[in-house]
Amino acid sequence: VFDNNYYLDLQNNTTLLTSDQSLYSNSADTEDIVDSFASNQTVFFENFILGMLKMGQLDVLTGSEGEIRTNCSIANADSSYYQQIIESIVGPEEQSQSSQST
Repeated sequence: VFDNNYYLDLQNNTTLLTSDQSLYSNSADTEDIVDSFASNQTVFFENFILGMLKMGQLDVLTGSEGEIRTNCSIANADSSYYQQIIESIVGPEEQSQSSQST
């Protein structure tokens, strides 16, 4: 069932991952969001829909245009190492074809 129980679990300190629990336990900013979503499933659904719509508008980089980041919030200084990894998995031909089709 897709519902807001995840946020109720955060309030009850019964989440599986400590990193998830920190959303409620370690931040006043996100604690308010957790409380809002836990107390009102409709608010959670509305915000989930808005988040999915925003994600759908992102221009995803594929093939040689994208990169596998070592730190998700920072672009790699030199992506040639990761480029070699990608090419060894998908091959340079497939990678260039996927970048041309986007």
